[in-house]
Amino acid sequence: MSMISRRALTAVLMALILYPFALFASPRPEESPADLRESLRQSTVTAIQLEIEAYGVKLQAAMEGTGNEENRAKFRQKIEELETERERFDRMPTAEYPDPVASIPDTASVFDEATAWGPMVPAELREMVVIVDKPYDVGSLLAVEGSSRSGPFFHLAGIRGRDAAILKPGKRYQLTVYLVYRREYFGFIGDYYVYVSAIR
Repeated sequence: MSMISRRALTAVLMALILYPFALFASPRPEESPADLRESLRQSTVTAIQLEIEAYGVKLQAAMEGTGNEENRAKFRQKIEELETERERFDRMPTAEYPDPVASIPDTASVFDEATAWGPMVPAELREMVVIVDKPYDVGSLLAVEGSSRSGPFFHLAGIRGRDAAILKPGKRYQLTVYLVYRREYFGFIGDYYVYVSAIR
């Protein structure tokens, strides 16, 4: 084998060896503002759909149990309102979804009076640490460091790359998230659906 062939072969082998490490080390480019708005819009639609399903379960239980007609009517009305809201966001052009904003409140704060229930427009940026306690999927409750059984609560509505399996059980991650929807919950305790935009 000639000296040139040997060098070429060595270069190819070194590239193959180092390629995975180069991929791992290279920072993932940030989402463009338009891509982020679209991710937030889609996550909002997902959050509303999850709420429709949750109220559907409540309605079914009220229909099968001894619940009064007033509760059944309330759940039906809530589902209709949510379906209208879902359609609004589903039809919304990306350009109409507002840019997110940074949030001042501490993520560990249990009481948060800053937002009403429903879609959060604009979405609020938060940083949080999560210790993954089980495999995550859409709708999963994130195990956020500093939260307690009294909240605040954060549920996964979307994640960059659309694969929640990237968050491995037993690992600790610093997440950049956006609050896209506030769920109805007791008092002023925060209960949110979130979009995860960055993982470190």
